[in-house]
This record gives sequence, C-alpha cells and structure tokens, in this order.
Amino acid sequence: MMPCYILFCIYSSTYVVNFLMFHPLSMVHVKGRGTVATGRVEQGTIKVGEEVEILGLKQGEPLKTTVTSVETFKKTMDKGEGGDNVGLLLRGLKRGDVQRGMVIAKPGTLKTYKKFEAEIYVLSKDEGGRHTAFFSNYMPQFYLKTADITGKVQLPDDVKMVMPGDNVTATFELMLPFPLEQGQKFAFREGGRTVGQGVVSKVLS
Repeated sequence: MMPCYILFCIYSSTYVVNFLMFHPLSMVHVKGRGTVATGRVEQGTIKVGEEVEILGLKQGEPLKTTVTSVETFKKTMDKGEGGDNVGLLLRGLKRGDVQRGMVIAKPGTLKTYKKFEAEIYVLSKDEGGRHTAFFSNYMPQFYLKTADITGKVQLPDDVKMVMPGDNVTATFELMLPFPLEQGQKFAFREGGRTVGQGVVSKVLS
C-alpha cells in the first residue's frame, strides 16, 4: 500500500503530509534565515512550522530542519499542497547543504537506496538511442525525479549484452543514495541524450 505523502519536487530539492516529497529546482541562501528551496509539491501538504528531513545525493544521515515560510508566486502562504510550485524557507541550512534533486520529507517516512532491480527498455537508433549494444558495468546517467546520478548496470548471468530496442530486467547500482520505491519510473542518458527508460521492480539495498 502506498504511503500518504507530500511529494515536493525541487526544481532544485524534495519534501515529503505524513509525507511531503518536494524535489527542488533551485536553492537560494538567505543570510541569517536559512535556505529557500523552490520546486513543486508532488503529493500531500507542507505547512509552516513542520519539521522535515532532506534525503538523497549525500552519504550519511538525512539533514533535519524546519519549514519557516511557504511562498507561492511571491505570496506568503500557510501551506503548500500537491501540484503547487512553492518556495520553502528551511531554517539553519548553509549554502551547499541542499542541491537540486534532493527530497524533502516528513522525518522517518523515506529511506534511501543505491541498489535496485528494474525493467528497462533501450531506445533504438531510430528512436534517438544508442547505435550499439552495451554490457555489464555500463555506466550511464540515471534521471530520477529531478536528480541526475551516475550508476552501473549489472546484467543477468544469461544475458551477455543488450541491444538497442531490447527489453531486459537487470540490477542497477547508483553512485549516490536516493529515495526509491517499487513502480518508480526513471530514464537513463549518455552524451546528453536519453538512451533508455525503466521502472523499478524491487529495491535492494
């Protein structure tokens, strides 16, 4: 059963009502006040005064902070809801603490992972994809929500290579941790172009 949560996509961070996931698109540090993360609330509601944690793209424990202001189109609000593009002022964070693609969530509602299984489709040459096959240890860029993370592909023992136009189930390992869940969609790119897409079938570790 899917948890009830707010998903805030930071066109530069992320906030998960029992969950707000907010994926920031941009971050601005306000001296003496904290950091403003701007982005889109994907699910749920985020209110002024709520404690949140920021996950993904960094090793170690999530950053914990408090939302001290919610703003939409330069208007101060009491809350932001699913679908809103908002700015969240996050107390006490320094420049560099938060970056595009991170997830902002209610404490304890999300876990990060590096390793997962997924079903992928590799775009054909005619679809703008690769011209040649790839093998195990292939390392494209994975696009998850607004995050961009390098990762490695491990093919099943009975699959020696994957050709453009193929569908395959494989194991993937990200270089940095990120909140993942079954059914989550992603794309992978190389050389500035999308070469495949996939759906997470199982999170591993």
